[in-house]
This record gives sequence, structure tokens and C-alpha cells, in this order.
Amino acid sequence: MIEIDFKKGDGLIPVIIQDASTDEVLMLGYMNRESWEKTLETKKASFWSRSRKKLWVKGETSGNFQEIKEIYLDCDGDTLLLKVDQKGGLPAIPVFGVASTSGSKKGSGRSRERGFLTRRRCTESEHTENWNPKREP
Repeated sequence: MIEIDFKKGDGLIPVIIQDASTDEVLMLGYMNRESWEKTLETKKASFWSRSRKKLWVKGETSGNFQEIKEIYLDCDGDTLLLKVDQKGGLPAIPVFGVASTSGSKKGSGRSRERGFLTRRRCTESEHTENWNPKREP
């Protein structure tokens, strides 16, 4: 059983979500003990919303769930990495952008820079679960 140290972060731990097939970092969320237990129970990524002060399951409103494939805990026991498969109609949207070795900028509306994650700030609408892939950046 994984022993997570929830005490260090006042009951919250950072959780990095990574696409299991592409290794792209999709998002960073926070879990408390309740959301961790819900994640284990349902095999779907669940988080604690710091702004809304409540538990939420990624995809509960949009239908775009993150199915857990692998779980990694850092050596200090206070940070998780979850590798997930995005389930639902929308593609996985990396919040931090996409690293590229081609050095080219692609027309997907997401900046790509050689060897670096994008430096462009995400807009408020990119942080919602109602992301529209046809929307212009």
C-alpha cells in the first residue's frame, strides 16, 4: 500500500497528471486523503478544489474522465505522478503546453518551442473542462 504524507502540505499533496501513452504532462492538481481514496476506489482521477473547497472528479461535468493506469509516489511521500488514459470525447489537453524537438510551431493553437515547455500562459477557458477544440486561441 502506498503511504502518502498528507501532513507536509496541510493535508494536500500536488499530483502531476501525465498521459500514459504520450508522456505529456496534462495538468497539476491537489489531493487530500478523501480524493486519494476516491481515486483508488473509482480508478478515476479525483482532486480537492482549493478554490471551491470541495472534492471533484475530473470529467464529472464534461464526461472526459482520466482513467488511472499507473501511480508513482516520490521518495519523500508527498507528491504523486498519475499516468492516465483520457476517456471521453475531447483529446487530452496539456495545461503546460507540449515539448517539441522539431522546433516548429504547429497550428493547433498551442505554442511549441524546441526543448522547452511553452512559455505562453493558458487562458482561463483552457483551464475549464468545457474546452472547445474549434475555438481560436
